[in-house]
Amino acid sequence: MGLALRAYAKLNLTLKITGRRPDGYHTLRSLVVAVDWADEVHLEPIPRRRIEIRTMPDLHIPHEENLVFRAAKLLWERFTPREGVRIVLLKDIPMGAGLGGGSSDAAATLVGLNELWDLGLDAGGLKEFAWELGADVPFFLGESPAWMEGIGDILTPAREGIPPAFLVLVPPFACSTPEVYRIYDELPETKPGPSERFPNDLWPAAVALRPELSRYAEELRGLGEIGVGMSGSGSALFAAFDNEDAAEWAMDELLERQVEGRLRLVRPRPRGYDFPRP
Repeated sequence: MGLALRAYAKLNLTLKITGRRPDGYHTLRSLVVAVDWADEVHLEPIPRRRIEIRTMPDLHIPHEENLVFRAAKLLWERFTPREGVRIVLLKDIPMGAGLGGGSSDAAATLVGLNELWDLGLDAGGLKEFAWELGADVPFFLGESPAWMEGIGDILTPAREGIPPAFLVLVPPFACSTPEVYRIYDELPETKPGPSERFPNDLWPAAVALRPELSRYAEELRGLGEIGVGMSGSGSALFAAFDNEDAAEWAMDELLERQVEGRLRLVRPRPRGYDFPRP
């Protein structure tokens, strides 16, 4: 019998660069929350002892770059299960937007295969594998919201109040994370943005890479929001609201303006994955 999981997106509500290690990795402190924009990960046991994977729509990602495949391979090589798995990944979270979709998919795959193959891993054991896949992956296994520090390896549950609704605007272009960090290192001085309430040290670098981001941020302002921010290294922007009614009104307003890109009203989730009810 197969399993299905929802793999949720995340928003970096704040992001501060705290330093740079000798190996080139930047350290940070970021307030992160999972939100209910989700991909779906479907896992089905197969008699052939191998990993099969299909992504819909087909993103043509090589296996060695596919975090879902790499997650399954890690568990396969460590535990050598007696049956194989067919993984169908239904993608909805935009890529290259700073929403963590690939990391979330990998975390959900670890959780699902732990159950499907009856591996008996606890939360700590799952996180050990998550660290091997990427800095964002462990967040999706734990409590949300959380403070993420270091290179993503230090996670602390956050007690700050989180707005109940966000309107996410994903422009029709991606922001390359390595490029944004490269530009960040080259800028003589950075001023966090795009708002004081949700500061992000990578904002000036992202705007230097894609100047259009400033225009998209302006589209979100003046709609009754309590603040505007950018998630991760972009390109996704968000406006936070005190209630869903205000967020829905703002969404209708932007739809009437025919703003380019994808709009999504999202709400916080207590963790980065769940099992949908039948």
